[in-house]
Amino acid sequence: MVRLRPFKPQDADEVCRWIGDDERAFMMFTAGRYDFPLEASQIISRHYGFEKENDAFMMTALDESGRVSGHFLFRMLDFEKNSVHMGFIIISPEKRGKGFGRQMVSKALEYAHSVMGMNKITLGVFDCNEAAHRCYLASGFKEKGYLKDCFEFKDEKWGLYEMEYIFEYKEEKE
Repeated sequence: MVRLRPFKPQDADEVCRWIGDDERAFMMFTAGRYDFPLEASQIISRHYGFEKENDAFMMTALDESGRVSGHFLFRMLDFEKNSVHMGFIIISPEKRGKGFGRQMVSKALEYAHSVMGMNKITLGVFDCNEAAHRCYLASGFKEKGYLKDCFEFKDEKWGLYEMEYIFEYKEEKE
């Protein structure tokens, strides 16, 4: 079972542990928006920056025992278009390949729709992150675009799938 709650600064150390010294995983997670190696202070600083804004915030996913096991953020909230972008999505290495990521993404979709009233959720995923790409497809996201070779990491060029999830309007029966 996955539970979501707002990010707390003490979650940052755990998120940093998941990256460790793996610079490639770091780049897949951050797209270069943090400095390597990842330090908790960077995540906490971004969290406090988001608290001053009205269009972004971080979330934490807890496993069945209440342990911090996932992290993501919502940003670019558009209240006129009822849309939001999900990003910086990562789960604990101990939870990978066990369905936790898909459960977390499903909970995030439910939260965005039921709590925030959003009908469109977007995200981007690098083409070299095949497990994440499959997770988003399995969660109901559709590919809406592809940017070839848009990001460079060392001697690699990564493409980016632009994905979206749309909640269809369903007429309520009386």
